[in-house]
Amino acid sequence: MTTLLFGSPVHPIMLALLWHDRLGAPLWQLIPPLCLVALSFTVRFMGPVNSPFRVPILICLAILLPTAIVGVYADWIRHRAVQAFGADEVEEHSFFRSIREAPSDFQFFLHTAALKGCTPYAWSYRKMAFYVLKPDVGANVLPREWIVRCGIRIGNR
Repeated sequence: MTTLLFGSPVHPIMLALLWHDRLGAPLWQLIPPLCLVALSFTVRFMGPVNSPFRVPILICLAILLPTAIVGVYADWIRHRAVQAFGADEVEEHSFFRSIREAPSDFQFFLHTAALKGCTPYAWSYRKMAFYVLKPDVGANVLPREWIVRCGIRIGNR
C-alpha cells in the first residue's frame, strides 16, 4: 500500500518523522489520529471476524484513509488558492503526485506552477501559498511554452 501511494515503503516513514513540518495546511495533524480512532470503532463493530485478511485490511485502511483525506484536503486548499491567485497559466499536480515525487534529492519538483504577467510562481505546501520562482530554477522546470513566451532563462534577474 505504501509503495502504491508514496512510491516506496520507506517514504511515508520519512514524511512522518523527518518532514512532518512540510505541510502547512491548518489542523491537518488532527486527521490521521481521528481516522485511526474512527477505524478502531469500526473494528469494534465488525464483531469476531476471523478472516486471515482482517489485519492486512486494517493496516491498509490505516494508511489509505488518513492519506486520502489529508490529500483531498491539501488539494482543495491549493486549488482554491490557484483560483484566487488569478494566474494567466497554471500547471497543477495533485498532492498524491507530490508525495511520490517530493522531496527528491537532485531535481526540484513543482507541485503547482503559475505564470502571472510572465512572472513564474511555484506552490509551497509548507507555506500553503505561491512564491516567486527564481529564473535560474524556472528555466529548468517550467513548461517549455512558458519559457519561450516569456524569455525565461538562466541568468535573468
